[in-house]
Amino acid sequence: MDGKWTYIEATNDKGYQMKKYGIPAILVILVAAALLYWFYIRDSSPPQNSMSYNGPSSALKKTQIVPTLATPIEKGRNAVWCVSFQAAWKVLQTDLAGEPIALEGAGAQSLITSLNDASDPKSEVPAGCLYTAAGWTQKGIIDQIRKDLKQKFPAKELPTFPGIAPNSFVAYSYLEANVKFPLPYFQNQKPFVFTDNTGKKTNIKSFGIRPEDDYAFYQLRSQPRVLFCKGEPYDMADKRVEFAIDLCVSSSPSQIVVACISPEPTLAAAFNRVKGEIEGLKKKDSRYVGYNREIGPSDVLLVPDLFWRISHRFSELEGRDFKNRKLAGLPLHAARQDILFRLSRSGAELKSEAKIYYEKAGADLYLLNRPFLIYMKKRDAETPYFVMWVDNAELLQPWSPDGK
Repeated sequence: MDGKWTYIEATNDKGYQMKKYGIPAILVILVAAALLYWFYIRDSSPPQNSMSYNGPSSALKKTQIVPTLATPIEKGRNAVWCVSFQAAWKVLQTDLAGEPIALEGAGAQSLITSLNDASDPKSEVPAGCLYTAAGWTQKGIIDQIRKDLKQKFPAKELPTFPGIAPNSFVAYSYLEANVKFPLPYFQNQKPFVFTDNTGKKTNIKSFGIRPEDDYAFYQLRSQPRVLFCKGEPYDMADKRVEFAIDLCVSSSPSQIVVACISPEPTLAAAFNRVKGEIEGLKKKDSRYVGYNREIGPSDVLLVPDLFWRISHRFSELEGRDFKNRKLAGLPLHAARQDILFRLSRSGAELKSEAKIYYEKAGADLYLLNRPFLIYMKKRDAETPYFVMWVDNAELLQPWSPDGK
């Protein structure tokens, strides 16, 4: 998997369609694949090829995939959101239905309304990173998508649409963005203890600027910036200490931010909390040193490694017929999102596809050793395009003495 993106193709069930609807296999599938991949480049560092998790969300007990930033976070769970599903929904809404999506049945109307009301993410994603298209198969939309992707993203494996009927339609989105650190961080050669909100401790892998790196590597220390800090960061036993770190201040057009904060009810509330703290400092006197300051000569910054892939189905949307005039009678057969995320010492790459068819005394310690937020966004954007709340160690890279 290193350096490569593997596409997981969704399957379809034509038999189900034929039996239920008695019509040609008109298949509507909503698939979103989000890949946030951090390259690993120093040979002296331990290999990180194994995933902490690779499988369906149904097998995870402490993680939820949310369709919108406003979705409530269940207590004790990690929460993951990527804009790919929203992008697929918006292109379905605007280019095919021509109006807000309406589906038959009860039980999912609040989710449908939330997706309909969400903004089109195009302006919040760096230019050239998001591709969307929608159309009918009989008019050549699949060939057009493959042609466009080959031109815009030459390294990407071209998508397939197995089982799609000749008289079906496709709504498609692909997101590809990256951040690469000019200077890779150090891989921590010791186990890093992560403590979740229940007090459970887990030894995990981590990277950053280690205690043994004190009073050295000044150029590396200028790479991250403290966006805000509340409390005394030398006392990480104090859970009232909160902070946010931009892991590479020079990255453009995207940035990666990690933040130790108290839990919030939604990812939107968590992001807005961090954003509000940062904006509050930026508005103060320019002499104020709390915003955008460098890591000190003896400070420590340690961030957990993550590497996982999850396949999720939004079952509450599946099996419902469209009520929109242009799509009336067609079923939304599957609503799926595949997410691959990697966080390590050297950079970031995000790839996301969607288809719709039938962390010393005297030193500050910035240790993300308890629940924290991660987000990726365009620097001048108001909203992010990837957000994750890490509440527990279910998706963190477990520590092993050999580093594997």
